[in-house]
Amino acid sequence: MKIHVCRVPEEGVNEHATYHPSALDIERQDVKPIEPVEVDAFITCMDQELVVQAEIRSPVVMTCGRCLEEFPQAIAAKGIYNYRVVPTDVIDITDDVRQEIVLAYPMIPLCRQDCKGLCPQCGQNLNQGICVHRK
Repeated sequence: MKIHVCRVPEEGVNEHATYHPSALDIERQDVKPIEPVEVDAFITCMDQELVVQAEIRSPVVMTCGRCLEEFPQAIAAKGIYNYRVVPTDVIDITDDVRQEIVLAYPMIPLCRQDCKGLCPQCGQNLNQGICVHRK
């Protein structure tokens, strides 16, 4: 989202942007975006400071760190960005949006908190049933 400082009215303005996931480079081995990233922002400019309050949503498919099953998840993040500006500036918040999304990813995705994982001997998903190695 590119913001032309000279076009921001005194009372502020709401803006909406959609990013294709490949443009943001937010894919991880265990987290894959499945739809465009949506950003709703309220932008104000006072004196020489531009303030952007952004709400970010990104539907993804994650791979559970215990059982290796894929599951859908919605990533939601909020960010407030401040920039020192002059009226002729054009501010691009794309990199800030990307960073918020990546920071919202869990370190180890889990399909559910009580995921039982895999049997270390045969690889059976213990969420789907008990294997012969477990008693």
